[in-house]
Amino acid sequence: MLDRSAFIAARKARGLSQAELAAAAKVSQQLVASIETGATRTTKFLLRLAAALGVAPGELDPDWANVAPPQAPATGGGIPGSAAPAGQRDLPVHSSAEAGAGFIIVTADAVDWAPRPPLVAHVRKAYGLYVTGESMAPEFEPGDVALVNPHLPVIPDTTCIFYGRAGDGEVRATIKRLRRKTADTWYLRQWNPPEGMKADFTLSRKDWPVCHRVVGKHSRG
Repeated sequence: MLDRSAFIAARKARGLSQAELAAAAKVSQQLVASIETGATRTTKFLLRLAAALGVAPGELDPDWANVAPPQAPATGGGIPGSAAPAGQRDLPVHSSAEAGAGFIIVTADAVDWAPRPPLVAHVRKAYGLYVTGESMAPEFEPGDVALVNPHLPVIPDTTCIFYGRAGDGEVRATIKRLRRKTADTWYLRQWNPPEGMKADFTLSRKDWPVCHRVVGKHSRG
């Protein structure tokens, strides 16, 4: 449901009046006012409002935390799962490279294709990701392929891939266990922390706005 405090804060940070936001998002001022009073807790125009405010939908409504920011490109340079050809049958598999302890850079384009396993057989925009690094061993070893359903709700005690804001053509990511979440923070756990890191740590949802659920894996063995 919509977080009216986050909505108001985002509007004020953008320097917009209710009327200006309504005009930018092509919605009624009455809708904006209704959200800010708490009378409206959900709206089909959330993506329009998020785009006008320049924030990820999940910053306004936690139920949309796994939806990519509206300003993110849908194809080249974007987050995996942000687009998929119509009628696509095989599963696109993306590669990754280590980018500091526990973090990776993910290729925007698929490097391989595989027959769809039952877990994602009919899931549009599902994808696979080659795991790099050992921070989630033994659940995920280097070379395993994490199977991802980007449409599932973000809930505690699930393993997810968290994406940071793209920059310089690169997509930053990390695969970790979600312990819990608040409006502005992900609370995460890694099974095999890199040297100098703790098992439990946090990430800012502002800097890491997108979360996709991992539903299984193809083992390298």
